[in-house]
Amino acid sequence: MTLKKITLAAACLVMSCAFFSSNAFAAWAACTPKQIGPYGSFVRLQVINCNVNPAGSKSGWMTLSNTGTDQMMATILTAMSLKKPIAIEYGVAGTDAQGYNIASAVIFNNQ
Repeated sequence: MTLKKITLAAACLVMSCAFFSSNAFAAWAACTPKQIGPYGSFVRLQVINCNVNPAGSKSGWMTLSNTGTDQMMATILTAMSLKKPIAIEYGVAGTDAQGYNIASAVIFNNQ
């Protein structure tokens, strides 16, 4: 009976670690979008006034993820026209070939 409890506890621990480690590198930043536009086959976004630095050492520039690019662009352009901030999720998709962080999600922050 004790072996069953230990095995069950170990299985729960492994599953919990796997669940939490999948979101361990996801980070969010609240920023003001400054510029957006195409760069080759990518879309690049420049942000300012961030509560954390989501772009690393790349002067506020990020690459938008290939998944959901149109929706992210629509959100960013709406925020730019209304002069509102956005929240950017980065760190999940890593960096592109040139070392720019990849934004995997963008949310309109209606403050």
